[in-house]
Amino acid sequence: MPSDAAQTFPGLYGGLLAEKREVRAGVPVRDVRDFAHFHAVGERGGVTVEVAMQWNDSYAETMYCYTNNIPQKDGGTHLAGFKAALTRTINAYAVTSGLLKNGTEALSGEDVREGLTAVVSVRLSNPQFEGQTKTKLGNSEVKGIVEAMVNESLGSYLEENPLVARKV
Repeated sequence: MPSDAAQTFPGLYGGLLAEKREVRAGVPVRDVRDFAHFHAVGERGGVTVEVAMQWNDSYAETMYCYTNNIPQKDGGTHLAGFKAALTRTINAYAVTSGLLKNGTEALSGEDVREGLTAVVSVRLSNPQFEGQTKTKLGNSEVKGIVEAMVNESLGSYLEENPLVARKV
């Protein structure tokens, strides 16, 4: 992984995101990092949440989900919380900043995630998976925790970085 990636995306999953983004598109990270990227770590109710994401100019959405460093190819409650918070937060920012007028149709989740590569990781003491292969997280409380953390941290990030927010 290039040294630029560690500086742009701090943390384990931030570095993974930079690595996945570089491999997926075949574009050096230094060429895409300025478009829009975000990284946050938080803890609530005994659940640690780490989110790293980056938008690019493609139309594809790519999500990587982990629970206690175990990948979930089918996502689960952490992915559901992330998607809900992402859509709600970007729509709220768009209205308050005047990008969308009140009463105008809100952006759909698909619109918001267009060109997004994200890593969503949670660490918790008693994960419950659907099925033996651990491909989907089933802890219902995780959805609300991820949703609250992403909403709060992404909302602050967008407010503090209006030029980046407009690009998204």
